[in-house]
Amino acid sequence: MRHKFVNYTLRYLILTILACFGLMGNAQDELESIIKAERDAFYKKQDSRAKRSGQNYDVTYQYLDIAVDPAVRYIRGSVYSECRALEDNFTLLALDLDYRMIVDSVQSEGVDIPFNHSGDEILIDFAAVDSGEMVSFTVYYQGDPTGNEQRGFYVDNHMTGPIAWTLSEPYGAYGWWPCKQQLSDKIDSFDMSVTVPKGNKAAGLGLLSSVDTLQDSSLVFNWKHRYLTTTYLVAVAVTNYEEFTHYAHFIDGDSLMVLEYVYPEYMHIADTQAIKVDPMITLFDSLCGPYPFKKEKYGHAMWGRGGGMEHQTMSFMSDFDFSLMAHELVHQWYGNKITCGSWQDIWLNEGFATFFTTVAYEYLLPSEYVEYLTITRDRVMTQEDGSVFVDDTTDVGRIFSGPMSYRKGAMVLQMLRWNLGDSIFYEGIRRYTSNAELCYDFARTIDLIDAMEEVSGEELDDFFNLWVYEEGYPYLNIRWYRTSSESVTFEVSETTSHPSVSFFPLKIPIQILGENGEDSIYVLDLTQNNQTFEFNTGFKVTGTVYDPWVKILARTNLLEGDHMDTEDIAVYPNPAESEVRVYVRDRKIDRIELYDMQGRLILEEQQLSKMNQPGIISVEYIKSGAYTVKAYSGDEIYLIKLIRS
Repeated sequence: MRHKFVNYTLRYLILTILACFGLMGNAQDELESIIKAERDAFYKKQDSRAKRSGQNYDVTYQYLDIAVDPAVRYIRGSVYSECRALEDNFTLLALDLDYRMIVDSVQSEGVDIPFNHSGDEILIDFAAVDSGEMVSFTVYYQGDPTGNEQRGFYVDNHMTGPIAWTLSEPYGAYGWWPCKQQLSDKIDSFDMSVTVPKGNKAAGLGLLSSVDTLQDSSLVFNWKHRYLTTTYLVAVAVTNYEEFTHYAHFIDGDSLMVLEYVYPEYMHIADTQAIKVDPMITLFDSLCGPYPFKKEKYGHAMWGRGGGMEHQTMSFMSDFDFSLMAHELVHQWYGNKITCGSWQDIWLNEGFATFFTTVAYEYLLPSEYVEYLTITRDRVMTQEDGSVFVDDTTDVGRIFSGPMSYRKGAMVLQMLRWNLGDSIFYEGIRRYTSNAELCYDFARTIDLIDAMEEVSGEELDDFFNLWVYEEGYPYLNIRWYRTSSESVTFEVSETTSHPSVSFFPLKIPIQILGENGEDSIYVLDLTQNNQTFEFNTGFKVTGTVYDPWVKILARTNLLEGDHMDTEDIAVYPNPAESEVRVYVRDRKIDRIELYDMQGRLILEEQQLSKMNQPGIISVEYIKSGAYTVKAYSGDEIYLIKLIRS
């Protein structure tokens, strides 16, 4: 049986390049800004476009030619499209465009063709063609795109001038240009010309092929992009940018141009901050596979809001914060090269970007890695319910949920990495990233599962069902104590934050500390509730640390019990609910008796355990209260108080 839906080593390479600096509080705040930016671009709207008539075609090429003045809430332009019919007798083609925008005409080979524009849709009539045949046409349009509820087009001001920019994820593209807006068809090849007033620059996808000057001194920025792209990643930003370039270098000796479009008032610090992305590009190229757009570029363009957006080959950014640059860069692999095939699986975009941001800290700012990852984990647990899988794609809070889509998605990958080991995990990640059926296309969670199972040889259905499709996380109670100077025992129980899951299997890493700086890592392989683990460390145990490198998602209470090697007699746990271990130091227990506080014998149990092993009694069926445990060893009698909780 396949995966359940609800409704529905080795480090591959250690870099020698060092990044500059980052502030941890600001780093997590930047992630909040990213989440807010993407959430604010969304207005509750069901994306049911794929189910409408006129959608059964493949967009092979589009050329967007628009004029944008950042001081004016108005755009004018045209979109030329080449499309391949996917059905016989194809006569009707649908595009998406806000009903308040004006369609002046639709032409094919210079001749007007019939169309109807209403209800955010353009319906274009063609002479019938069969499956595989091409149709081409140009839509001429104009209007104020800032009134659309999806808020995909913005006009604002920064310190030295006006700025216009777009943010189309998830449903905002139709608000400012005629397009096919859905997660089922990518544009095979895309060109864009943007006419702007003198003194401005226009940021876009791909390579800048030329800048033309018109008679009125306006400038035309011509961008060419030869990789498949989804509609929501098409973007433009216009203002009085300053420009500079730098280069990221790959292990094979190749390099990549990084283009920066920066506010003039930011130039005095941008050149030292932006170059921090270069070692990130090198890192992710080695861990995730080749940078997906090597024939073109990567770049940043500043925009007028917090956070960033991973527009293909050129992310829009509020600043050059370390975590923000890492997050948007990772999206070039996860979100852009491979795009979630449904907003239900947006964690394949956002969870990956958040996880690999932690990896950037691990390799490039290791002193801040554990703190950043700890904050990431802790913020997941601010919400006790909710799944990584999005069950309602009309709800902005569900799609762009910081605790679920971003941070819990990241912790799913962190735990998968811990369970499989670095070598297998990263090999599986690269298998997923390089899958020819997914490259520059769409993926669902099942595609990631398949890649990981192929590489690991393990069945991962249960893991993904628990952590992606179900809700909540575990609560752990871990009590530890020494049974001798060099032996330590852990008793582990688990409850869960949400009733959809009764138990989460976990491999719990514990660091055991000893005298003279000695330490070792042990794993508590929790396969059922209420397990006991005993280890002989070879050194005097002085303390324990739970999950020191933040490998698992769990809220944990780590308690230190009574150490049996320091008392003549010890009982544990105390207070107790069911079983009780009784230990007499360096003596064999012959008999155990339990008395109530009035001195009445309640329980007597013969114990035949070996020397230095604790006896065991059951208190499950006696009532709560205080009792006295009496242990006999040879001619000696030992007494200790026990509380039945």
